[in-house]
Amino acid sequence: MKAKIVRDIVSLCFAAILVLSLTGCDPTAGATEYEVIYPSGYSRDPYAYDERSPIEGSSCYLQWEEADDYKKTYDYDIQLLDEKGSVLYGYPDVGSKAMRGIMQEDGKAWVCAEHWTAPHHNGYVEGGLKESDLLLIDLDGGEILFQDRAGEDEFYITSNGTRCYFYLPGKEEREKLFGLIKIPAENAVIYYRDTSDWAQEHMVYTFDYVTEPAIDTSDGVLTRIRFYLSEDQLKVAWTSYEAVGNGHWEYLEKKAYEIKLAENAFQ
Repeated sequence: MKAKIVRDIVSLCFAAILVLSLTGCDPTAGATEYEVIYPSGYSRDPYAYDERSPIEGSSCYLQWEEADDYKKTYDYDIQLLDEKGSVLYGYPDVGSKAMRGIMQEDGKAWVCAEHWTAPHHNGYVEGGLKESDLLLIDLDGGEILFQDRAGEDEFYITSNGTRCYFYLPGKEEREKLFGLIKIPAENAVIYYRDTSDWAQEHMVYTFDYVTEPAIDTSDGVLTRIRFYLSEDQLKVAWTSYEAVGNGHWEYLEKKAYEIKLAENAFQ
């Protein structure tokens, strides 16, 4: 009897190891990908590993560098470079390997350093965003005019003046106390935070879906949300990576939402 119990335990352990090996221990396997596409044509997705990234609307760049105590903290510094690659300013312990910037009026720029936990990707996978550092920097002197953080799954899209816009994926219906309490599902949304009241979420748009819209992705192997930024609006397009013939694959658009934001949102 004891021998059978031991054999059963060994079998269960082996099955668990096999499942983990097949999934690659990747908690985000099969999750929706994100891509942000700027008016200049520059984009960021899970496979962008550029050491430098442009600040949209300017000639400056962002570059990450390991912090002095990196081996202990795994922190990164932000370096702000001019068009020739010379370091203008440095900001310790707030950088990451996934950074984006966008120019504002009066020589200011918003910089977002995203901290992801998505294995095998450089971020941009739904469910893998831990938090983000947001900084408003005066490019004339390097002064940080504002600094705060966005929380788990708050995906930064763009900024307009003192406003920062985020996409938050929905949540499916949940249960507590063994099903006695049901927490209703929450649809995906876009909202902004303002420097004057950063803790407050100002709703801009509520989508008609929780996890994804009613689209057919049966022929695809990956689903990706593309965020297209234009002068005064945002286009959110759901796409599916599918075969299009002759051995070629493309992201085919399945459904798109056009959302009006404040005027001159992407200067």
